[in-house]
Amino acid sequence: MTAIELDALAWPQVRSEIEAGRDTVVLALGATEQHGYHLPLATDALLGDHLARALADRLDAFLGPTLRVGCSEHHLGFAGTMSLSEDTFHAVVGDLVRSLSRGGFRRIVLVPTHGGNFAPLAAAVAKLDQPERVTALTDLGVLLQIAQLGEREYGVPLSEGGVHAGEWETSLLLAIHPELVRMEHAEAGFTGELQDAIAGMFAEGGVASLSPIGAIGDPARASAEHGERYWSRAVELALEQIEASAPAQQGARAERSG
Repeated sequence: MTAIELDALAWPQVRSEIEAGRDTVVLALGATEQHGYHLPLATDALLGDHLARALADRLDAFLGPTLRVGCSEHHLGFAGTMSLSEDTFHAVVGDLVRSLSRGGFRRIVLVPTHGGNFAPLAAAVAKLDQPERVTALTDLGVLLQIAQLGEREYGVPLSEGGVHAGEWETSLLLAIHPELVRMEHAEAGFTGELQDAIAGMFAEGGVASLSPIGAIGDPARASAEHGERYWSRAVELALEQIEASAPAQQGARAERSG
């Protein structure tokens, strides 16, 4: 199965595909924000492009365009970072879902690839008139599972895996866009306990209060090989969440139509 790029088709082609049964669309919700000295501002959006395409391939779905600005308030102050307020993000998600629903899509899969989008996405979905059409991956624990995989299989301590521009995120980008990773500039940022890192990132002062360079973790052990393994697991975890939500969504649609 191969994903179809939504924005590459004319609208009658999209309608024909939907009428033929391809009524699922996958969209990633990324960010444009700092990622230390060695990763580009587009990191989360690029990861979103890749993950959404992999999921759309597996689901025989449309691939929608990635939302390239997210909730990055905790990164503001680093040059180039852009952010939406949570209220604006909620409105954008709501408008996107309503637009796609009116066009005929019956299932809309929303995939955040920036940590700051997970909780706002859950809140946005809770406000929707027809949430049963939406599968939103809002479990931030998925990121921790990737870090734990690095520790278990490659001996990368969780403190080095980190949660932002550390070993696993750098490895993910090395696997798909090595030309954009500047490993010669890579430096360790905050390498304390992950729970302290997560709490500190979203506290007053944001990431800069923990790490003046913007990294939470140490990218030194990152590699494309690690990244390929992490991608494999990330896609598995996302598909598991999508499949787990299907029965509940079907029940909700049946209840609404009844």
